[in-house]
Amino acid sequence: MASNNSAPHVFNPTAEDAYWQDAFRKEPYYKPELDYQDYSPAYRVGYTGPLRRGGSFNALEGELHRDWEQVKGPSRLTWDEARQATRAAWRRVVER
Repeated sequence: MASNNSAPHVFNPTAEDAYWQDAFRKEPYYKPELDYQDYSPAYRVGYTGPLRRGGSFNALEGELHRDWEQVKGPSRLTWDEARQATRAAWRRVVER
């Protein structure tokens, strides 16, 4: 198992996006009034974060928050809500 400080060896952003499109409604933080377009930027920040930065999610949270603010577009999530999706996507890529 990779540590939180390791980038994944193989990474396919198209596959990650497809996974989250199917899985996001099953996550404990999911809100039925929101759709995938709300969550998508948070997942993208999470699954690309380990490739762009070295360190743990906790150590980099401030930078990930700034990334979210730059890419969130019309998402209705606050950072507090997006953080959960970002962390889930981060964990998925570093723990595989």
